[in-house]
Amino acid sequence: MPITVANLTSHAQLGLRIVWADERAAARPWSWVHSSDLADPTPFLGEGDALLTTGTQWSNDDDIEPWVARLAAAGVPGVGFGTEVIRDGTPEALVEACERHGIALLEVPYRTPFIAVTRAVADADARERYARVRWTLETQRALALAALRREGVAAVLAELARRIEAPVALVEAAGAHGEAPETVADAAHRMLAAGRRAARTVDGWSLQTVGAPGSLAGVLAVGPTTPDDDAVRAVVTSVVAMAGLAPRALRSSESGDAGERLEHLRTHLARLLAESDPAPPLLLEHGDETAADLLATLRAHDSSTGEQLEATLTAWLQEDAVAEAAALRLGIHRHTVRARVRRAGDVLDRDLSSLAARAELWAALHAEARL
Repeated sequence: MPITVANLTSHAQLGLRIVWADERAAARPWSWVHSSDLADPTPFLGEGDALLTTGTQWSNDDDIEPWVARLAAAGVPGVGFGTEVIRDGTPEALVEACERHGIALLEVPYRTPFIAVTRAVADADARERYARVRWTLETQRALALAALRREGVAAVLAELARRIEAPVALVEAAGAHGEAPETVADAAHRMLAAGRRAARTVDGWSLQTVGAPGSLAGVLAVGPTTPDDDAVRAVVTSVVAMAGLAPRALRSSESGDAGERLEHLRTHLARLLAESDPAPPLLLEHGDETAADLLATLRAHDSSTGEQLEATLTAWLQEDAVAEAAALRLGIHRHTVRARVRRAGDVLDRDLSSLAARAELWAALHAEARL
């Protein structure tokens, strides 16, 4: 949930009061909040930054209107006025200017330091970011498991649609899995005919080719999503990689050979994830390495050093790559977890900060029922 005036005022201990905010102003997200009494703070503000002030910059009320106008032009969604510092209450000229320019106006009581408001926004932002990261990792896991089902690509598309709450289709030269509007399907067929990797938007749908240039497997079409953020895009990118498995692994359900499908998915997951990454040369070098080889490298290192990298990585991935949570699970210090993860990356020749590398490792561990 983005930070807005409404959820910020829900922190009763801050004592904030909404002086003015219509429905639109109340719904505008705050990306951050600064405090300033500069006559023109806009050079130091970004789009979505709110501002706290005591009003010492105004020599009289005539200065307020142009000040608010500059904030509005800079994309400031809200202003918090600190009372009982210069004035007992919120100036009426400020109320009128904020209403005129559509900027939400809060009253901050003297007992509430501006830093407390900033901390509340920072904490809310951290919670939101963590929730999106957790959602991404949980969704990645669900999609990887869906890829192993007998239904193959259909199961992956259904799981993706459920997770992002939007329609999804994979358009191929011979037909489609899922349904897409005719205009979207036509655009997808043109992209396939061109034979090049590409991405575009048609009628609110996001289209992205699947497979390598010259041998495209299809076009993944995703309907409008809310939110359309990095988390959703990361999940869609992983499905583009998985869909490249369709010719051999995801469609091998027709043969009924689940073992073959599992081995193919496990062996080539890194390569296909890497192909969806703009800079993945390291993963491509290891595309033919099996899951057993990957774990054997870890175990050989652990056997010779006693470092327990495999156990640490297992706990780390189970805790959504959060070092603190993994440390609690293992009963060790979080810095030890981070050091072992870095060392494991060196041992495996992988960048474990990347989603593709973590997905590859997760698939290897999951194949041996360690996750």
